[in-house]
Amino acid sequence: MQRPPRSGAAEGESRKNPERASRRQTRSMGGGGGPSAPKEEELELNFEELLEVRRSPQRRGTPRPKLCKPHCVRPVEDITEDEIQLVADNMTEKVYNSLTGSTCHQCRQKTVDTKTCCRSEDCRGIMGQFCGPCLRNRYGEDVKKALLDPEWKCPSCRGICNCSFCRQREGRCPTGILFPLAQYHGFSDVHSYLSRWGTTSPDLMP
Repeated sequence: MQRPPRSGAAEGESRKNPERASRRQTRSMGGGGGPSAPKEEELELNFEELLEVRRSPQRRGTPRPKLCKPHCVRPVEDITEDEIQLVADNMTEKVYNSLTGSTCHQCRQKTVDTKTCCRSEDCRGIMGQFCGPCLRNRYGEDVKKALLDPEWKCPSCRGICNCSFCRQREGRCPTGILFPLAQYHGFSDVHSYLSRWGTTSPDLMP
């Protein structure tokens, strides 16, 4: 059943909606430009200005200096017994805390266990901080002994650091989790394994 046509449509009247704003007429629709319509000369000028802006190099602000945590050389006398007890012997003893924890240079994990303190004046930032498992598995050293050694220098200052950042800085590929492979070949730590083969890439090792 067909609906009867509307009276307005039947009489050819245009649809009117007093609450709806009239549609703006553009040039493509045959409408006049009006007083606010830009002229062709203005459009060309604006286009040329846009090209000049795109061609001109953008001024960059002054580069922000890299913020680096100052290195504090702590004497052996300042190391307390409580700090010695807080050294983690394995990964299960590490407690993660992004607010109060300190970052290990090797594993980049922020935990509350005690890290090493490099006694070199040339050390910077967190380069001298190594947790117990990382220092033992990667370099065969003990954090507790390092804390009580007034002459101890971190692997970074000795030029033997095998973390991913230091190796990439020297143009070497990261070792990844190499400790199990070092143990498999009879080595106690990753540094001894890398030194034995004398190669810059763990992929080339037998």
